[in-house]
Amino acid sequence: MSGPGLAGFPDGVRYVPVPAPLLGRWLREVDTLGELKLTLHVCRLLHERRGTPKFVRESELLADSALLLALPADERDGPEQVLTASLAAAEARGTFLRLSVRDEAATDACILLNTVANRRVVEEVGRGDRRLGRWAATAAASMPNDIASQQPRPTIYDLYEQNVGLMTPLLAEELREAELTYPTAWIEDAFREAVTSNKRSWRYVRRVLETWATRGRGTSGETRRRVDPPADWRKYREGRYGRLINR
Repeated sequence: MSGPGLAGFPDGVRYVPVPAPLLGRWLREVDTLGELKLTLHVCRLLHERRGTPKFVRESELLADSALLLALPADERDGPEQVLTASLAAAEARGTFLRLSVRDEAATDACILLNTVANRRVVEEVGRGDRRLGRWAATAAASMPNDIASQQPRPTIYDLYEQNVGLMTPLLAEELREAELTYPTAWIEDAFREAVTSNKRSWRYVRRVLETWATRGRGTSGETRRRVDPPADWRKYREGRYGRLINR
């Protein structure tokens, strides 16, 4: 039987921010309680860290009694095993980056939020160009020169939730059709232009895509408002998904 719930929140309660995508697609897809609890706990720890880059060491998590008590251990797997498995699942899902490190006395692993800036940090540490505090990458953690290329490109759903907001089922169908209609690079650049112009809405992104499809993007591929008409514009206005452009 569960214990008593919260007695409510006091005035001036402290808030802990989490990345918006965690409240969208990630929340729908995460399928274990251990990964859910670990992710929220690490997000809180990262928020409380000072300086940059912010990271949490794996040894800290394994020594965190509050976290271990919260994880769903059973007779087969103890809390340490659940923590290790949950951390691996979060890394595989793309939530966190894990970098094996060492100092003069010990080895450990640093956990960072999987952002563009932190991917760059991991790459630099892996090459030996920088350290994380007193920590340097172990030999086993040497990173390829282009770590970003190993990361999956965001889908149109990811781009929407990262830059606009939570997605509705009705909008998901329209996003799916747009993903099938336009090149991936166009979609990414259209969302980037919406953010740059501070017009974070699908209506604006769609209008940018429609303009590029009918008037072109220019021979250099740069995002710009005045563009040269393409020679093959009809392929975007005709066919199965032409109605997205014509409406």
